[in-house]
Amino acid sequence: MSTRAMSAVDHAWYRMDTPENLMMVQAIMWTETPLDWEKARAAVALGMLKRFGKFRQHPVPASIPFGRAGWREDTDFDLDRHLIRHRLPAPGDRESLAAYIATQIPQQLDPAHPMWQVHFIDGYGSGSAALFRMHHSIADGITLTRVLLSLTSTEADDAGFTPSVDRSLVGQVAAVTLDLAGEGLRTVRDPARLATGAVVAFRGVRRLVHLATIPAKPASALSGAVGPQKRVTWTQPWPLPGIKRISRAAGVTVNDVLLSVLADALSRYLTEEGTPLDIVRVMGPVNLRPLDQPLASDLGNVFGEYVVTLPTGEFAPLARLARMRQITEDLKDSPEAIVAYLTLVAIGWLPDQVEDMTTKLFSAKVIATVSNVPGPRKPVTLAGTPVTGIIGWVPGAGDVGLGVSMFSYNDHVLIGLIADAQLIPDLDRLTTHLADSLADLAAATEVAASD
Repeated sequence: MSTRAMSAVDHAWYRMDTPENLMMVQAIMWTETPLDWEKARAAVALGMLKRFGKFRQHPVPASIPFGRAGWREDTDFDLDRHLIRHRLPAPGDRESLAAYIATQIPQQLDPAHPMWQVHFIDGYGSGSAALFRMHHSIADGITLTRVLLSLTSTEADDAGFTPSVDRSLVGQVAAVTLDLAGEGLRTVRDPARLATGAVVAFRGVRRLVHLATIPAKPASALSGAVGPQKRVTWTQPWPLPGIKRISRAAGVTVNDVLLSVLADALSRYLTEEGTPLDIVRVMGPVNLRPLDQPLASDLGNVFGEYVVTLPTGEFAPLARLARMRQITEDLKDSPEAIVAYLTLVAIGWLPDQVEDMTTKLFSAKVIATVSNVPGPRKPVTLAGTPVTGIIGWVPGAGDVGLGVSMFSYNDHVLIGLIADAQLIPDLDRLTTHLADSLADLAAATEVAASD
């Protein structure tokens, strides 16, 4: 049986598992009426297995020293091995579903078979839920979202992903850098491409030095040793039009608003815990693949990361938002996301010990991973049943104990939280702070608009 080598980036994620933090991407969809599981099974078979061959493949360790792991067809593939049936105990509420998801997060999948599962969950209120678990080596979070949406039907052909042309420096650098990585010979023969590559390389090296010299995160209620047990939760849906009103009034982006709300919520939590900080740093994944193009059949990871500074000191709501805007504007012309992507490429080629050291180095600088993924603008259906909500959770590498996932669906935003159970035992406090922070920012915006 032939084996196809993993990409260097996928190999890096494959090796990044630790007992404390498995590199698993998790997401749920839920409905208000029960799902027809036979139809859902058929949707998985058609939407995942038929379109994406990697869901039939399992990882194979490298056969030579310093080699890369590979993908091999599972000759004993059985779809039912990957479909798990579960019924929530009474009362079948959000806490019951969150508790079940938390029990699954530390569960390692068998690498002798494809490393993914779909849990068909009955008894969630009056309806059902479907939990998707996938190892990060298969694909990144945005790609998983698009895979999940391929199982649904919607009136919108693009399932919520808006075609766009990225004319920012980051977008241009991404295009050039990814092109350079795959077309080195053609670049060498073209002086113009070589010159552009040299500029990218110079700025990238300078940014890598900057990232490497960022100080370690200070001791606080959001830093410390982590264990395998996690907790998850998610907010009530926030109406997107209200968030857009704040962004328009302040002349900022929706992402700026959400990051500012997160900064304020973390500030409140840190103050309550007696460890206030002026700033905290988080890792923010950045998609490098055009959303208006079909997914590659082999999926994979094509994203970089920013280290984003959140202003958690004492700020009035609008002052914090203005500061958040300055921070994100400064990052727009930075090649940091590309540097992170190319760093993962390099790590994927290097020995395990180097990857472990690099992961520890960068995870020691941030307190959380924060993702913002656009979802469908219109309602979708799964197996013919309307989907009420969708949210996912990002894994944390090294000793990162908090993950924040921002997801928009059907004109609403949900915030998903995953946290180390030892480090942050009460996630409900954070969701309360998030809601209060958004309400305070909205009120301050209204006051400013009336002045």
